[in-house]
Amino acid sequence: MTVPEFAPRLSHAGQRTPLRTAPNRLLNAPARYHELEFRHRRLLVVLAAYDSEVPEAMIAAASRLPVHVARGWLIRLSEIGMVRQLPGGWQLEEAITPLAQNDLAQSVHVALLLPRADLLRPPGDSTVERRLYLACLSIFAPSPVLLGVRLARLVDEEAARPYLSPEDLTFLTNPHAQLDIVICSPSLMPVLAIEADGPQHDVPPQVERDRRKNRICRVAGLPLVRLRVRPQLSDESLHYHLGKALSALAQQTRLSERGHEELARALSRLA
Repeated sequence: MTVPEFAPRLSHAGQRTPLRTAPNRLLNAPARYHELEFRHRRLLVVLAAYDSEVPEAMIAAASRLPVHVARGWLIRLSEIGMVRQLPGGWQLEEAITPLAQNDLAQSVHVALLLPRADLLRPPGDSTVERRLYLACLSIFAPSPVLLGVRLARLVDEEAARPYLSPEDLTFLTNPHAQLDIVICSPSLMPVLAIEADGPQHDVPPQVERDRRKNRICRVAGLPLVRLRVRPQLSDESLHYHLGKALSALAQQTRLSERGHEELARALSRLA
């Protein structure tokens, strides 16, 4: 008996089988954005808030997550085409950016933690300074009123050099040497300075600093008012003591040369 030769059928002969390819993660990412879990979307919105390449530690801090947890989630988001890793941190993929920015602007449920109010504080070194500044804004209007101005920004060091000691010059250029409140003319030239002196100004180191500041202002021709204030002063008492100090200053003839108009307007409002 003849055994027939086995000849298998090669149905694929001459054909090319296409390789299995992974879905294009970047193209699919926008469609999958709204399917993400809340925790993942919040990371994307944090990146949208910074609008740049963001270090991993900053993303974790903004999201209130441990760094290793934030890293794991970011890696997962990169695998599905939401973010990309750069040398300095992480950044949104271009197709995801408008979606995350929309969440940033509109979606309350994302519960974005940035900006956080506790990262901000009002200007001024103390509550008393801020209260005095607000009072000056009212009584000196429309004159510009500045809060916490460095001495070196007001007094020309080279011009003052012949008139000040080396110690006073060093104090003048110290970045921590500043005037609490400065009243300016319409051309932004300083015409009057006000210092809010609390109990700390009775301590010897501060007493010497105050004397140096007084000398520098005297040399520069900038009238300086020192007001003794206590935190418990009412607004009415604060205005009263400010008016009293300004009235005493008005008796000095030098004010006829600088700040006379601003001072006269303030005193008329405090009367």
